[in-house]
Amino acid sequence: MKILSLIDSFKGTITSKELGRMVYDIFTEKGHEVKSYAIADGGDGFLDAISENIKLERKEITCLDPLSRKILSYYLVSKETNTAYIELAKASGISLLKESELNPFKATTYGFGETIKDAIINGYKNIVIGIGGSATNDCGSGMLEALGVDFKNDQDILTNMCNEKLGLVKSLDTKSLDKLIEGVSFTVLSDVTNPLLGPNGATYVFSPQKGASKEELPLLEKNIENFSSLNKEYIEYPGSGAAGGVGYALKAYLKAKVVSGIDYLLDLISYDDLHKDFDVIMTGEGKIDHQSMQGKVISSIIKRTKDKRIILVCGINEIKDNYEIYSVCDNDVTKEMSMSNPNYYFQQMLIKINL
Repeated sequence: MKILSLIDSFKGTITSKELGRMVYDIFTEKGHEVKSYAIADGGDGFLDAISENIKLERKEITCLDPLSRKILSYYLVSKETNTAYIELAKASGISLLKESELNPFKATTYGFGETIKDAIINGYKNIVIGIGGSATNDCGSGMLEALGVDFKNDQDILTNMCNEKLGLVKSLDTKSLDKLIEGVSFTVLSDVTNPLLGPNGATYVFSPQKGASKEELPLLEKNIENFSSLNKEYIEYPGSGAAGGVGYALKAYLKAKVVSGIDYLLDLISYDDLHKDFDVIMTGEGKIDHQSMQGKVISSIIKRTKDKRIILVCGINEIKDNYEIYSVCDNDVTKEMSMSNPNYYFQQMLIKINL
């Protein structure tokens, strides 16, 4: 039997590449033919996935993490195509913080902006950005500040931009930004289609995962409402709510083209033709829930797969739909057990799959 493995990373535990390697080891030992690709939807693991399919050079950079501490990060470049590939999560990702450090009022995308600026200064004219996995709810204001935007209240220039500063903004000066990005094109890979504001927007859907309490949501939203009132054109644009509003800022101020992250990568490996040569498609992610079926890896693979057995694997399953799903956590394995040795428990789950 021929198996094609395209499993998104289990955030904070196992990378997409490692998951694919385990699938390969277990099912080749059972006598099957296995091909695996690292895959991502624009969030964690985007650079791993892109580098597995294109020959790229690593460019290291010192920048600020979500709480403005210096870290060593990196992005990837192709001199041949004059393209830089940037993963927001490498500088401004939730995986960079401990759970006790999560703070959507103070978390900033400044380091992400520093990364973009470094790529531009080094002459790259095509910038492809994966924006999933952020720790922030700053509407991309930190990124814009790093790229030269001045934020002003009635009298002063505001600095160290984050969500709690957005409620103070009265005007913007984008002249330096406009000069910096002249002649540069931006393609944004997003895994969500949420608008910026409202019950399905950046704050109410995503900030609880980033440390916000239920009582804090209205204030976080009010701050973004104030800032976005300066440029309302893309508030409702699908994906503007991605990464705590970074999608909005990239669209409104960098005129970025927004595309589906998973579809971009599936096109890169010619998935529509590739999968025809396999009997089974195995895909999944850390947690399968209702969001998994809305623009993420699983939903696109299901939509683009014709007449093949699809097996979904995950750490935790929260849906009851009629799919063939195997979950690490079940009646015998708790979340705490799986987190203590994720590789072992994932392998044990794979062994149970009837192939």
